[in-house]
Amino acid sequence: MLRLLSLVAFLAFSTASRDQRICVDYLIPVKPTSTNFIWARPFNHNYDVVDFLSDAASRTADTDLNPFSGVKNQSASYKISATFCSPRSGVVDKKTVLLLSHGLNFDRSYWEPDVSPEKYSFVDWAIAKGYSVFFYDRLGVGKSSPVSGYINQASIQVSVLEEISQAIKSGKYTGSLGKPKSLVLVGHSFGSIISCAAVTASPDLADGLILTGFSFNGTNGAGFLEAFQPRIASGEDPKWQALDSGYLTAVDIFSNINVFFKAPDYDINIAKYAHKNRQPFAINEAISGTLVDLKAFEFRGPAMVIAGQYDLIFCTGQCDAVIQHPAQEIFSKAKSFKAISYPGAGHGLNFASNATGAFAAITGFLHESGL
Repeated sequence: MLRLLSLVAFLAFSTASRDQRICVDYLIPVKPTSTNFIWARPFNHNYDVVDFLSDAASRTADTDLNPFSGVKNQSASYKISATFCSPRSGVVDKKTVLLLSHGLNFDRSYWEPDVSPEKYSFVDWAIAKGYSVFFYDRLGVGKSSPVSGYINQASIQVSVLEEISQAIKSGKYTGSLGKPKSLVLVGHSFGSIISCAAVTASPDLADGLILTGFSFNGTNGAGFLEAFQPRIASGEDPKWQALDSGYLTAVDIFSNINVFFKAPDYDINIAKYAHKNRQPFAINEAISGTLVDLKAFEFRGPAMVIAGQYDLIFCTGQCDAVIQHPAQEIFSKAKSFKAISYPGAGHGLNFASNATGAFAAITGFLHESGL
């Protein structure tokens, strides 16, 4: 741990000011094709939600819980709202694009929050280090196309990410940068799941992989749902009334904090910001995230797994003993590999008190790996 903190101190330069970057917004047409699970247990009211959570947390859930009626190969057309930012002329530019995928409960502002960007904006940090960034609202979230919470799921999100990745590699949606030298997939939580699944299916899709708020060992999905105590989002706030009952949200700020933060390593104001700006998640996303293949044995680029030391969802509250393995074995063919249980932080790594230390570890690893 002391060695990690020393590295963080060495790398911890200030984040970029907004005049050091050029940003372009896009609305991108996509047509994902994937094999999807058909949801067969819709919620009529919150009593149904509570009953489902009870079943999901059961000791026998692995064998007894099956909310699907089957699988089907499906294709549909959507639009993805995204932003691409690159260093302004005169600033060091690595010609490497970091493609950022957020997790459940957030939209793309997770990577660039309005509050205290010098503390919490990974976008500003990465640009200051010479990277370009592409960050987007995942399907069903923010300004991207709406879709039923019973349809929206990991396999579709993986297909969308694959399509966007190929477009960026060809030089689309990259502003004046054009065709990048390298592409790195960076995810948080569910965003890490779909990023890892994408390179598992297509190992050459990206040149590097950063999985944050994630581990391969100690995942506690049922505990996440129990701690979050979600309710049907349309009944929680009028702004979500257009969503179907498949979209859920945290019941209150304290359940949100329980899942994403860990005292004393957060500021109450950032926790309030995260709760106010939270995004409903699709129940089929939460369940199907455990059903995609994440064994990226053939990925050969640099790979990092980093989670807050006290990550509730992916380490059941303590990552120290579970972050290294089996990640090291899964990425045995990777050019370089590092696993970090980041001291003091919870699941919402970007909102930890010393989030810039985690940012420094990520960009430092990429730099050391030639990206």
